Amino acid sequence: MRIALLGTVPGIGRGIRPELHGHLPGGTILSAWPSRVGVFPSTPVERDMQAIGHLEAGLRAAADGADAVVIDSVGDYGLSALKAGLAIPAIGAGEAGMAAAAALGRFAIVTVWPESMNFVPRDLLRAYGHEAACIGIYNVGAPQVLDRVGGPDGYLARVDRAAPDIVSAVLAAIEAAARDGADAILLGCTCMSPMAAKVAAGTRMPVVNPLGEAVRQAALRVTDRPTPVERLRTTRAAMLTRMIDAVTGEADEQCPVCIVEGDL
Repeated sequence: MRIALLGTVPGIGRGIRPELHGHLPGGTILSAWPSRVGVFPSTPVERDMQAIGHLEAGLRAAADGADAVVIDSVGDYGLSALKAGLAIPAIGAGEAGMAAAAALGRFAIVTVWPESMNFVPRDLLRAYGHEAACIGIYNVGAPQVLDRVGGPDGYLARVDRAAPDIVSAVLAAIEAAARDGADAILLGCTCMSPMAAKVAAGTRMPVVNPLGEAVRQAALRVTDRPTPVERLRTTRAAMLTRMIDAVTGEADEQCPVCIVEGDL
């Protein structure tokens, strides 16, 4: 079974997460399919641009033989288009994580990003029907973290390394959410996946890792092995690739997405 992780960048600290294999049956192959649209989704404009990048990555992955695709972002960029364009399962980490958290009762979202980015989970809570179940979004990141997101010393790298001060701040936010009445915690970004076990060990609250939940759901939904041609429902894949070719390499300075030339 081959599961493609859309948005995952190989080889720069955001590659295939080793903790994900515990959610999967033996023999499952995870592969990274980064978006070639180099914009960080800090506003709705960039979010929708990134949706196109993830759609194109998903179509390429399916044509290469993936049996399912998972969006490596709680933002679920391009998920509705992927579901329409693919004949294989397309799972969003936001969709899967929110459903799992809501099944545990009232939940809170604890995220390493600042409040200015809360439009991403808020829109999805509304779209997926979980607004009533979510008691609130607890932000660990200060506004200035967006000034230096990428790079080996950037904020995302520190999150990926589970820097002790960030983990401590996440645990403090979880305690605040517990006092406010939360029954469970949803980690608000798939970049928090490497710290998920450490966070869960530091609290009595159930902690949902949305990326882990998404890959688990993807593995459960793979029922057959169609040919690469049969994996696509849309006839627009080639046109979309030509569109993305036009912007490949035009990465924002602060964008943590590595632009990778050619197919993986």
